[in-house]
Amino acid sequence: MSAVVICTTKGTCLPVLATSITMYLPTYWTVYIAGSTIMLPRHRTINLPNPAKNFGDAYNAAVHEAMKSHEDLLVLNDDVVLTPTFWQTMVEDLRLIPEENRGWVAARADFARGLQNIRYRHEGDENNQNKHPSEDHICEVDIIAPYAAYIHRDAWIDFPPINNYSDDVQCVQMREKGLRNYISRAYCHHVGGASTGRDWRALRDEAYPWIAENRPDLADAWFPDKRKAS
Repeated sequence: MSAVVICTTKGTCLPVLATSITMYLPTYWTVYIAGSTIMLPRHRTINLPNPAKNFGDAYNAAVHEAMKSHEDLLVLNDDVVLTPTFWQTMVEDLRLIPEENRGWVAARADFARGLQNIRYRHEGDENNQNKHPSEDHICEVDIIAPYAAYIHRDAWIDFPPINNYSDDVQCVQMREKGLRNYISRAYCHHVGGASTGRDWRALRDEAYPWIAENRPDLADAWFPDKRKAS
């Protein structure tokens, strides 16, 4: 009852991700890939079309297809690479986090914002040579980036139809529903920017109209410069 969900367009990094799934993820996972005909050699693979024009619509469609048959979802951006200890650590953390009101449980990475970034020194971290002590702890946060994250079908809320900020809005809605999001001790490599692009200014401008119309409260908090200008 477990499904991996991946959406892609150009798929530049997808072969490396696919290889890491083959090597490091148990074969009971069914892999849904939207936007590519690549087939994994050891996992049941379901290829889907990806006509969506944005991250939110793409993943909503693929996740809803996976949820028809699966309860446990592992959502992956097409530009991540799993590590040998990724799933074992994620399983251990899922056992420690209460299922009640559990939303996202997301991995750390080398390309991520804030507390999810493996390089980020959490409060109280000593200057250890190779590893921050905080990497051995699960963190609860309001907003995570689900580039590599577990979620149960019952906790799913659709992304808005935008690229950047789609996960932010979704996480806020999950919190409003009483769900709690966590950063796992699990780690993956994240190329970053391959899924939606790296022109952050353009992506920010693109997301603003939808947020301003549908969540003006968030627009006030996240786009104070644009709100003043309007």
